[in-house]
Amino acid sequence: MAHLGAVHQWELFAADLNPAVGREQGGDSRPVLVVSNDGFNRAFDVVTVLPLTKEAGKQRKIFPFEVRLPANTAGNDLDSIIMPQQIRTISKSRLLEALGVLTDAALRIEVEDRMLDHLGISLQSDE
Repeated sequence: MAHLGAVHQWELFAADLNPAVGREQGGDSRPVLVVSNDGFNRAFDVVTVLPLTKEAGKQRKIFPFEVRLPANTAGNDLDSIIMPQQIRTISKSRLLEALGVLTDAALRIEVEDRMLDHLGISLQSDE
């Protein structure tokens, strides 16, 4: 059942990301972090999100462009990895239930920095 309430930046949701194609993150109930701003979220029926993956059992390291999210930091039950390289805009109808909110200011800044890095956006002058 789709979430019917308001959606805010920095909220963590379970989302249905199926069907996935290729290396896209998928799943019937994958956690995603909403990164689109609240004005956009109010005006449109889509939101921009970053998918998470659980840290346990991974045979790989956490890459420098990813952000580690300790368990229970934003409503996530498990130590997780936020994946800015998998940024995507999805229909709000894919959002299943609200899990929590990322309130940690340092982690928010880290997520923003990794998204900008991934997109090749620099906020500093090149002069």
